[in-house]
Amino acid sequence: MKLILAAFLSALTLTASAAPHKVRPRRHRPVKTIEVVRKVPWQTVAAGGMAAGTVIAAYKISDGVEDGLKTVAQEKPEAFTDSLSVLTWPLRWAVLIALLCSGYFIWCRIKKYFNTKGYKNEDHQK
Repeated sequence: MKLILAAFLSALTLTASAAPHKVRPRRHRPVKTIEVVRKVPWQTVAAGGMAAGTVIAAYKISDGVEDGLKTVAQEKPEAFTDSLSVLTWPLRWAVLIALLCSGYFIWCRIKKYFNTKGYKNEDHQK
């Protein structure tokens, strides 16, 4: 699992750091390596370094977290379930907020559809 996570984050890092920068198109001509290095903006280099640092830190920290959770699960199962409850709490709120936002969006679309079709409430047309 850690290998898959590391591979995914590495691929994400490479694609994020290889994002094209905004340069006006020019005529095709042979490009020297030094010119390419000079044209890369420092923001791209910094973003690639930060992404790589995040991947390495997550990979190294995951060993300690995994060992700690295994130890807690074996010695105190009740504490393990409580810790999982605390760890999944932000995810629960994120899913709830996403559901509420999508429900609101669907409601607005349905409301707009019926208002454009002439099905308005007659009490409000006075």
